[in-house]
Amino acid sequence: MIILKNAYVLTFNTGNDFGRYSLLINNGKITDIADSSQSGQAKVEKWIELHSSRADVVDCSDKMIMPPFINSCVKSEGALIHYLLKQKHYENTESDLCTDLIFNYLYQELPDEETQKDLSNIYSYSFNRLLKSGVYCFNEFSLRKDIHHLRPINSALKSTGQRTAVCYPITQDVNTVRDYKHLNPAYYLTQEDNITVYDISNITELRNHNIRSLFLEVATNKEVTEKFKLTFRKSVIAVLDEYGLIDENASLINPLYTGYDDLKIITEKKANIIICPRDLLQFTNRYFPIDDYINHGIKFSIGTGWLGEDLLKDVRLFRNKYKELNLSSSDLLFSITKTPHQLFFSRDIAGDSSCSIEINKTADLMFIDFSDLRFQFFPENYQFESICDFIIDNLTAYEISDLIIGGEFKVKDNKPVNSDERKLLDKIIDTRNRLYKAGKYEEIKKRQENKEKSEKLDLRARDEGEIKLFSDKTTVETVLNQGEAEKITFVEAAEEFQIKEKMLSLARTQSRQKQSPSQRSLFEEIEQSPIIQSDDLHETPFINLLSADESAGKLIEEDIVQAKNVDESIFKRLSGEWKDESLKPTDSEGKVKLPKDVKLKFGDD
Repeated sequence: MIILKNAYVLTFNTGNDFGRYSLLINNGKITDIADSSQSGQAKVEKWIELHSSRADVVDCSDKMIMPPFINSCVKSEGALIHYLLKQKHYENTESDLCTDLIFNYLYQELPDEETQKDLSNIYSYSFNRLLKSGVYCFNEFSLRKDIHHLRPINSALKSTGQRTAVCYPITQDVNTVRDYKHLNPAYYLTQEDNITVYDISNITELRNHNIRSLFLEVATNKEVTEKFKLTFRKSVIAVLDEYGLIDENASLINPLYTGYDDLKIITEKKANIIICPRDLLQFTNRYFPIDDYINHGIKFSIGTGWLGEDLLKDVRLFRNKYKELNLSSSDLLFSITKTPHQLFFSRDIAGDSSCSIEINKTADLMFIDFSDLRFQFFPENYQFESICDFIIDNLTAYEISDLIIGGEFKVKDNKPVNSDERKLLDKIIDTRNRLYKAGKYEEIKKRQENKEKSEKLDLRARDEGEIKLFSDKTTVETVLNQGEAEKITFVEAAEEFQIKEKMLSLARTQSRQKQSPSQRSLFEEIEQSPIIQSDDLHETPFINLLSADESAGKLIEEDIVQAKNVDESIFKRLSGEWKDESLKPTDSEGKVKLPKDVKLKFGDD
């Protein structure tokens, strides 16, 4: 039995009441509520008098109590490598080698004992982290197609006391799934480009037996969505609707590429959507059409997905991203409390059709601590919407101090009750080291750094000796500020640098061959069409001043001698015809003088 005295209580009941209340919890349920009036205080004193011997009395005057959070989409297997997953992109199908190696290690169909231990550490770490963040119900998503992860999940839940729905691409028969019915198995459909009619028929059979919920992470990649349409001549939403799989128990995760017909189907069949704001921010640049879903009255809830860490931070990110929609703080708060409870977990808790703090309701409570000087809150005159504004604007997981699930403390004074945090951290550090070793993280990171350094080197002006100098295995010591030395080893082979130099020289040769006409050499022969010339011109010899042929030079000398002889014969003939002695040429300087009115034309002058 637990008595919670004088707490600020946000009830989430039909009237959304808020004020000072005291709660009496017995057998996992809220059995009585007393207000802050004089009569209410007298009732609390009576509780203490009757049950002081077996009741845990807790003073909550510096705390606010509200229903705990529900995370609609958790992917624990990505919790340790979320920053590597940022390189994955909805619009880009290229894979990241390190991430793929880690996934192949985790998702091997016949895992060894060490892998099973890693899975157990991952789920224990993830679930306890969610527990300290105020999450008591969540949908756990996995890409596994076997059941090797179900036992570690079951073991982790025994210590945390949380409720979950395990969502994965189930390929086992109905009897196998029935053995884990307490984990609320749900079908998780992704990568619609690989789906066949047989797979859809198998999903329909599972829905007719034990599988109630269907989660669809489809229409997230344009290329994949178009490929599905080419194969089936319809969208994936339309095909699944033909098999009766789109209904109020179907939820779409981050559906980016849904058309008007798809929205019409989702609206008519009352399906839901799950939004992972951090994934949308990192995985795509496309605008998510949340306004279309809201305007069509489609219910939405928010989850952390692959990259999210704090549900409240993701809610703020979502609000700031779509601030033009003016979403109310109460609607955002309901998207991580009442709405997902109604969609996914209301049927699992007898008598709880809504998420609220009322008499005869299951005692699932979250405590927000106001005792820190840095986080003061005086809500006496606050209205319900103002309280929601304060929570959305200011609250983080670090202000959540306690958590009660089913009438029992699971987190008290910021510490898990049934788990040793130090041991959890030691185990998860070992698992992280093994995962990075399996993914060759350090080797791939070093190789990428060396590649970037080699690309920055300009080898065009280097000779072979200098290239060999760069390519030899050397060690460079860089002195850090603390006086330590960091050794950087270049492991590029000499042959690789020589190949790069040959490629550079080949590129320069090709660039010369592809010169523009304006850059063409003056000595380059230009193809021209032949010019029609007369026979007289053909008889005249051509003199090429740039020719270096000896035979051609001899011919030129003979032509010059012949031209001189012709000139001399002309001069002799003219000298015999002079009548005026004064006009005769003189040989004083060995030059020929001609009359002023006589002009001889040679060449082009």
